[in-house]
Amino acid sequence: MPDDERFVDETLTCTAALGMESGAIKDSAVTASSAYDAGSVGPQHGRLRNDKNGGAWCPRQMVSRDAKEYLEINLEELHVINGVRTQGRFGNGQGQEYAEEYMVEYWRPGFASWYRWKNRSGKELLPGNTNTFTVVDQRLDPPVVATKIRLLPYSDHVRTVCMRVELVGCVWTDGLLSYSGPQGLHRGLELDLSDRTYDGREENGYLFHGLGQLVDGQKGQDNFRLDLSGHGKGYEWVGWRNDTPGWAGHPLEMLFEFDKVRNFSAVHLHTNNLFTKDVQVGEAG
Repeated sequence: MPDDERFVDETLTCTAALGMESGAIKDSAVTASSAYDAGSVGPQHGRLRNDKNGGAWCPRQMVSRDAKEYLEINLEELHVINGVRTQGRFGNGQGQEYAEEYMVEYWRPGFASWYRWKNRSGKELLPGNTNTFTVVDQRLDPPVVATKIRLLPYSDHVRTVCMRVELVGCVWTDGLLSYSGPQGLHRGLELDLSDRTYDGREENGYLFHGLGQLVDGQKGQDNFRLDLSGHGKGYEWVGWRNDTPGWAGHPLEMLFEFDKVRNFSAVHLHTNNLFTKDVQVGEAG
């Protein structure tokens, strides 16, 4: 995986509120699938710790497992988003509505459709609120690189929900939109060196137009045969075999797409050299 120190630092220390509470994110950048009343509980009121008008965003329809309603925030430029904060509708003490759970979808240039976020165990649901006033802070791990975010309230039972939210992160200064290349080696429970958090598409063992474990801020341990993460042996690494049929004698080729033309003075790679397990550092071309 690339040893991108700046991305590692950003995912760990990039904890600024992005502007829902402060108003730095303008009303025009906050939209929704619907609102019970646009004037009092429209999307522009879905701001953390704000209690104006109706005091939150409330979708027109009650929410269920369908999760069709959403609050959308347009950040206009690429951001790393690694956290979400939520509240219910306090409404000057009259509110009774909050989202017990929710999901996150995101979009960035190059996507054909919105992508549903999953944690490293493959779960999509995030815990929400248990009352109308307490702020609940959830970390997004892996972090999201996006220009637009949607929050989709969810409920096992049909109910009325309202939300106030804040996003946590910072501007994604590296400007990497995607990387494409062969999917990594997968041997089930024995060893999994595939890119399991990749958010692009996969066809015939090839990854297209997404981001994943190569830039998720996590570094692999030297001995990838130890399951230190709880996600399986080799989870922190993406790896390939040079004797794969049809690939023998050919170099690994990957395509990295950026938001604009950039001048590179150096490239740093973090590679594994556990030669006792037949893993060696190859020559970079």
